[in-house]
Amino acid sequence: MTSALEEKLRAAFSPEQAHLLAEVIREAYDDLVKAKDFNELKAIVADLAQAQKRTEERVEELAAAQKRTEERLEELAAAQKRTEERVDQLTITVAELAEAQKRTEERVDQLAAAQERTERAVKQLARQVGGLSEALGGSLEDLALEVVPEILEYRWGMEIEFCDRDTLPLRNGEYEFDLVIRGQVEGRPVLVLGEVKSNITESEVERFLNLVAQVAAPEEVRPLFFGYRVERAAKALIRDRDAVMVTTRGKYFP
Repeated sequence: MTSALEEKLRAAFSPEQAHLLAEVIREAYDDLVKAKDFNELKAIVADLAQAQKRTEERVEELAAAQKRTEERLEELAAAQKRTEERVDQLTITVAELAEAQKRTEERVDQLAAAQERTERAVKQLARQVGGLSEALGGSLEDLALEVVPEILEYRWGMEIEFCDRDTLPLRNGEYEFDLVIRGQVEGRPVLVLGEVKSNITESEVERFLNLVAQVAAPEEVRPLFFGYRVERAAKALIRDRDAVMVTTRGKYFP
């Protein structure tokens, strides 16, 4: 079968020549098409290779990211483990603290009960001491009523006219003195006002002398102290204020 190309060639060439030229032209055309397709294929292959390279690079990036993620997960897991261990330790500590608090509260209750017993004992002791002080004070006052007049008779040559407890008026009210002695010393009337204490302190001396100063009496007023002991400062104050002290052993000063 003759092609259209060959028919056109026969117009200028012989049938054999036209057929040969047509074959040559067809083969050249086929080669040209194949070269074009090959070039296109090469371009496609190059694009695919570039895409593959980018894909591999992306895969490597994803792999690195995955590795970092896994490392981070391992760190978080380790941190979680430490947190759980710390929570367990805190739980144990809280339990121990609760137990210690319980023991403390029990100890506080025991101490409160002991304190209550101590307070009751102190109150009882205070009542006993108060009763003893009253008994001792009464005994001292009775002893003073027996001893002091004899000492004053001996020391001052005093003629005793009255010796007892007595209440005397003051500028502001009145005061019951433990010892009141009235009499004569070398013909002059003398009023002795005494304070009886087991232990004479400086503050008690000052207080009593202030009371004596408020007594308005026609006689010469002389303050006197009687007791078991006297503080050094109280003794100095008695001497400085021209008062006298008599001890339970009969010692007189100044």
